[in-house]
Amino acid sequence: MSSGTYLSSDDSALLRSALSRYAGEVCLEMGAGNGGGLIALSKSFRLTVGTDLQRPSDLGGIGEKVNFVLADAASCFREGSFDLVTFNPPYLPSEEIADRTVDGGEDGEAVTLRFLADAMRVSKREGDLVVLLSSENPLGPIERMCTEKGFSMNLLVKKHLFYETLSVYEIARIESGR
Repeated sequence: MSSGTYLSSDDSALLRSALSRYAGEVCLEMGAGNGGGLIALSKSFRLTVGTDLQRPSDLGGIGEKVNFVLADAASCFREGSFDLVTFNPPYLPSEEIADRTVDGGEDGEAVTLRFLADAMRVSKREGDLVVLLSSENPLGPIERMCTEKGFSMNLLVKKHLFYETLSVYEIARIESGR
């Protein structure tokens, strides 16, 4: 099983671009990979926290505003802890999770749904979730989970590549008035 660090690509750049409009006190990036998103988020948040199953090889120069925790998604955090929770989940359909950096389970949705449930749990009532999804992810189960848990999805930006379409969504609680 591969458990290397995810290398930035078009998906990471698109998500970082969408995140540039957010600022606040405390944010979390689940599956922080190589730490590039953490560096970008640290410019707009008082405290930035990243989680992943493996520590990035080089987090040098990111300063005291960034903390990194070896954890699966947000499993180690209390409910309602973050102003912003973001993630770019492993989403490629796979019968087994052989490479944790890209394999998303059967239909590519298992990891995304698990990350989404954790993000909903640890976000503050007025907090936002910002999620990158691929056309490889079936959107139906994600939309159903949002509806069932009282969240709405808003498309922020999308990018067409020759093999897939990448989309970044803001997900917010409906009762938060957004």
